[in-house]
Amino acid sequence: MKVLDAMSFRNALPLPAFVLHPLTALVIACLHLYLAVEHLSKLFGGEITWTNIWKGFGALAGAYVFAALASRRLAQHKDKHLVSDVMRPTVEAFK
Repeated sequence: MKVLDAMSFRNALPLPAFVLHPLTALVIACLHLYLAVEHLSKLFGGEITWTNIWKGFGALAGAYVFAALASRRLAQHKDKHLVSDVMRPTVEAFK
């Protein structure tokens, strides 16, 4: 299929700039963790419903994603860039 060749799967979905701030990402991760604990405690308490399963584990996955975003930003230093920026060639690389 020629249509799939034209599509680029390397692009990421855009996020608002405030989400990429480490403090905001940590707050969102904590909120997801709170929601996950609430639903999973009901699940482990004996109320086994599909809603508690998918909301609990979905919120846990969301907490992981936002914690990873926060730790990625906290780990980078002032002079260093993200891994995706290092892999992307710049104009100076071709001079």
